[in-house]
Amino acid sequence: MHYNVMDSLMCPLTGTVFSGVITRKNLKLIIWYQGETIVQAGDVLSSTGKKLLVNGIASDIKIITVFPFNRANWALLSSRTGCPANGTRPPSACHRPGTCRFASCPYGLEKLAAVEE
Repeated sequence: MHYNVMDSLMCPLTGTVFSGVITRKNLKLIIWYQGETIVQAGDVLSSTGKKLLVNGIASDIKIITVFPFNRANWALLSSRTGCPANGTRPPSACHRPGTCRFASCPYGLEKLAAVEE
């Protein structure tokens, strides 16, 4: 198995990640996984035995499921994951209301303090 990562979407509600990947034979898939390792566009996923490697380094990724990639599914995931940093123009700080299950922001953003009215 050898996949090139096209993009990833974080889901703060579940603490999981959706990554769009492409194989050497041009098969596009979405990998839904959990783990502290966050893959970004340009990363390479491969396997050796039961270990999943990211850029040749062992990871803690636990794959939940894999399904075919298509633009409609990706757009739906992007609109429903609830992470303000998903997309082409991430903000300079996180303005997501509510909690986030990631121990630290995968995008390195600081959480803005809630404004009292």
